[in-house]
Amino acid sequence: MLEPDRRRFFLDTLRPPDGYGFDRAVGTTFTLDLMTLLSVPLAFTFRDAHDGNGDLASDPLALLESARQNADRILLFCHGGRTSVPRSGQHALAFIERSVVTAFPPYGGAAGAVFHPKVWLLRYTAPDMPIRYRLLCQSRNLTFDASWDASLVLDGVLNDERVNGYGQNRPLVDFIQGLPRLAPQPLSAEHQASIDLLSSEVRRVRFKAPKDLSLKRFLPFGTGRTTEPYPDLFHRRLLVISPFLDGEFLKSAVGRRRGCVLISRKEELLKAPYDAVGVFDRVYAFRSSLEPESEDTDDIPPLAGLHAKIYVIDDGHKARIAVGSANSTGAAMGNPPRNVEFMVELEGSKYRYGIDALLSPGKDGEAGTFSSLIEEFDKDEAGTVAENQDEVRLERLLDTAADALARAEITGQVTQAADGRFTLRVDLPEQVTLPPEVTAVRCWPATMSYDQGEPLEDGCEFPGLALEDLSTFLAIEVRASAAGISERKRFVRTISLSGLPEDRLQLLLARMLSDRSRLMQLLWLLLSPVEDLSFGEFTRALGGEGTQGEWGSAMPGMLERMLETLGRSPERLDAVAALLADLKKTESGAELVDDEFEATWNAIWNVREATR
Repeated sequence: MLEPDRRRFFLDTLRPPDGYGFDRAVGTTFTLDLMTLLSVPLAFTFRDAHDGNGDLASDPLALLESARQNADRILLFCHGGRTSVPRSGQHALAFIERSVVTAFPPYGGAAGAVFHPKVWLLRYTAPDMPIRYRLLCQSRNLTFDASWDASLVLDGVLNDERVNGYGQNRPLVDFIQGLPRLAPQPLSAEHQASIDLLSSEVRRVRFKAPKDLSLKRFLPFGTGRTTEPYPDLFHRRLLVISPFLDGEFLKSAVGRRRGCVLISRKEELLKAPYDAVGVFDRVYAFRSSLEPESEDTDDIPPLAGLHAKIYVIDDGHKARIAVGSANSTGAAMGNPPRNVEFMVELEGSKYRYGIDALLSPGKDGEAGTFSSLIEEFDKDEAGTVAENQDEVRLERLLDTAADALARAEITGQVTQAADGRFTLRVDLPEQVTLPPEVTAVRCWPATMSYDQGEPLEDGCEFPGLALEDLSTFLAIEVRASAAGISERKRFVRTISLSGLPEDRLQLLLARMLSDRSRLMQLLWLLLSPVEDLSFGEFTRALGGEGTQGEWGSAMPGMLERMLETLGRSPERLDAVAALLADLKKTESGAELVDDEFEATWNAIWNVREATR
């Protein structure tokens, strides 16, 4: 269990099963990096979306095409006010604007409560094959954070012949169905249809647990249904892995138990109350600077810090393991919890998955075990580091202000001048109550830089914008001062934007392709068999190495590639047809498709249509 030398990249866990294609997905996260979300569709477009160093694709054309094909089928709920501001000039973000939905805990949430689950539910389809589902229950947010995380992958097949759902899936179904109620604004009809379809089908999916484990329960917290993780096991030995701690909750969780173990970040243990840490028999700090030694990790980037949340209870000859988003705090796991969280409980042999098995150093102290990443913590050091309460208070004030601005109804209006440039007017029609310590609020389109921002009072204007600058993603900065300390918080939220050109995305597509040579490169890659299409091969082709002069209007081998695709994987021609149709909707895009290629393409496409 928890073998740190057997790591998986996040995008690997999203990739469809062999022979299947991606259909749609619903995900949740607390914090969000928009560039990470833009990378998610890469998993559905390329066999391998990483280079030799494990880095994600960064080529704009790779991001553009994968997002254009798949983003409309991805719906992601994230806590309002926790989306980081991207670098300026990220124009491909326009293609994922409709994917992001803000969410908050139900009923406004108690003070400090957050929407905190990290779940993905994905649907895959294939001709003449049963529909497949995958559930990812994670401890990681959708960011480029390089912490140690835990991820549980459950695959299952839809049982079309079954009338009633599996009772075990009821909490998962309720969780998916309830997500739209946590959003301040109604979902689009397309996104609501995805929620309805997934929640209807997933009740009839039998998920398969990892080898030698059985799936016990889905555990959503904070959604209106009170759930206690282990109501019948208050006397059993407990192990807690959590990066954030709450002293009162830890004491209540241990209660009358004996031999309990706590693993956390050293900086968190130093701040935790002594009487809370002292109730554990053994306490370990995560050694964030230590990397496991393995011949298989040469090309894997180093990880630092602990972000995993795992709970293990020894129950007789069995071990019960809960994995997911909940930290060891009253907000996450109290009765009732204030946060929205999601965990999954598994059961396995105590010999293989129990507390002692997790802490075992392995044969002859071999590296690559979880025990190699932790070191004993002196409980007498607990509580020796005090937090700066003024800094904590200011941080909470900024979070409160960000929540208020993320909930507010901010709208935008786009108008176009005779010279083709645009003016964006941002309006704050309602009065937003902010803490008195807030000294300034500034905003700007997320495609632009902070220097181009304007004070957000009742409203502000951004004149002279190019088409690429327009975005429904609005960056906001809040500044506050208290007790002689000044701090700021920046985040991105979506706004309702009227007046956008109807062909905006098609125009952006043509401008980002930039010339006929880039179009030919992209078409060649779209026609490549999916099993041959890796990000490394894509970037080598786009880099021009050995291809100078080959990517012309009549590229050698294009006809042969189209004929091969027609016979081998005709469905891949549909992506080409969609791309060409989008280009032809604008004059600049149509100019990229020359007569020679179009004549060849039309002949191929007529055969595809006739034999569909």
